[in-house]
Amino acid sequence: MMAAEGMRVLFTDSVRTFILENVFSERVALAIDRQRDMLALFPEMGREYDPVYDAARLSVPCRWIAIPDTPFTIYYVIDYDADEVRVFYIEHQRMNPMGRFS
Repeated sequence: MMAAEGMRVLFTDSVRTFILENVFSERVALAIDRQRDMLALFPEMGREYDPVYDAARLSVPCRWIAIPDTPFTIYYVIDYDADEVRVFYIEHQRMNPMGRFS
């Protein structure tokens, strides 16, 4: 019996660049890969993004999830019609949230 693959999970170019420039630990890289696998199977596992300050609001609904055992958080949208999850932003949790998505 073949295991279900789930949705396709795509990282934008900016997310891939961020990872290449900021992730130096194999342990952290593996944690990001595991999170990608989990999102493929359980795309709604992240929390709905609902900031308390207007400056951080987006024009589209999205979700976020802190990657366990790493200092990173990813933000993503689910496209059910295309059967894919698009990770469009990643941040270090120490970053100033007021500059998020800018």
